[in-house]
Amino acid sequence: MTSEYGNLTDPITPTCATIKRTPPRANVSSTYSTRKRRRVSVASLDLGQDLGRPLVPDTPIEEINGDRFVTVRTSTSLPLNITPRTNRIAKAFGLLDDRVLSPTAPPLLFSDRCFRSLLRRSASELFSTPRAVSLLSAKANLGARNHFVLALDGPGMSTDMFASPMAWSHANCIGVAFKYDVYFQNLESRAVVHLWRSTLSDGTVHSIDWAGKAKPFLLALGTTAGDVRVMDAEKKMQHVDWLDGDHGMGGMHWNGDVLAVGRTGGNVTLFDVRMRAEIARIMGHKRRVHGVKWSVDGRHLATGDDSGIVHIWDHRASDLLLTNGDKNIRMKHKGPVKALSWSPWQDGLLATGGSSPDGEIHIWNTGKMAPSSGPMHSIPLQTSITSLHWSPHCKELLSTHGSSWAVPQSNVHPMAHESAVGVENSLAVHSYPSCQRIVNIKAHSAPVGHSCMAPDGCSVFTVSPMEETIKMFRVWAAPGDKERNEGSEMTSRSTIR
Repeated sequence: MTSEYGNLTDPITPTCATIKRTPPRANVSSTYSTRKRRRVSVASLDLGQDLGRPLVPDTPIEEINGDRFVTVRTSTSLPLNITPRTNRIAKAFGLLDDRVLSPTAPPLLFSDRCFRSLLRRSASELFSTPRAVSLLSAKANLGARNHFVLALDGPGMSTDMFASPMAWSHANCIGVAFKYDVYFQNLESRAVVHLWRSTLSDGTVHSIDWAGKAKPFLLALGTTAGDVRVMDAEKKMQHVDWLDGDHGMGGMHWNGDVLAVGRTGGNVTLFDVRMRAEIARIMGHKRRVHGVKWSVDGRHLATGDDSGIVHIWDHRASDLLLTNGDKNIRMKHKGPVKALSWSPWQDGLLATGGSSPDGEIHIWNTGKMAPSSGPMHSIPLQTSITSLHWSPHCKELLSTHGSSWAVPQSNVHPMAHESAVGVENSLAVHSYPSCQRIVNIKAHSAPVGHSCMAPDGCSVFTVSPMEETIKMFRVWAAPGDKERNEGSEMTSRSTIR
């Protein structure tokens, strides 16, 4: 066969060519296509056991015409962050029947379980309602003011942390001892009077204390040499003098006409202001007696010594209270005890505070104690407790503090971490019987050595010998007290010598 292309003499042999079928457009994946069709199936999660319902849908979920930048929300959402632990917590709080952990679940029908959950939440809201603060409480007075109302310069006070160089009389006079001199000031007239000066042989004035309501102008003072004098501040003269050069001076406190004086040898001497000699001497302590405090009814006398032992004396029987032979009651601290306070509204309730290295407040019910029993409550503070005062208007206890110290973690009481925060050199108020600290004021920049309460039971004077400052704080309010707007008063500062 001839053609223009040449002779074709070979027979035509058929050839097999592979025909490529073009796939449908729906199966072509293009990286740059703006319209895609993809199939997304939900991963199987083993959460059905925890939630009680299947999570894997029966049919796959499709996203059609999805843009590559904006995802299309699926018609079925997964529960958020569900774990077996959250499921157990939800069951414990009755929230599993709510739509908190399963927002896509259909609303459940009202049932007893829902009703119990609703009641539980309603009751919690009622219990969480804050209680109204009493107008008598320190939280409504000192806590709202958070500042002192009067400051006095006091240079030359004794730096002995166990001294009691200040007292507040029922005639609204404060007496302060400055080494060899004793001054007093009438807080109403602000007149300052120099009352007495001791000699070198008498030593410095260690403790002072005003008598009770019957004789508010009698001031007892004791020197480091052991001499005890009673001065009449109104007449500015010496009333009686008891000399005892064999025993040093500790704490002192009045009970009517009787004055109890702690001694360095461990004895407690009782003087009657109507007599010129001592009327009794109580034996029991072996170390210096720092704390001496009569009960409100005058029946019992609490004493604390340098070794941490606290004794309760029965004034009528002239003997130790709750004593079994030679084994005395186990009222003991790990450090010296100066701070003592009897409750004015509950008989037999006594608070004691220990100095370094004890740093705890113990509250005892002396009327229901056995020789082997311990304190009802303990407040660990890891700070020296220098004085204690019960409020006569509400169930609160005030404490003043010195320096703090570090305690090994293995020896720390479980409450100590929370209780010891910010107590150093401060004035703190604790509620009773919860023993929670409701107010804490940084009273001085140095340790607070002593404090005394006003006769109305509302204010407290604090003494810091190292800072050489005396400050008055309005802590509580008396029932029916209309002058509650103390915050508007200007803070005054003066000197007492």
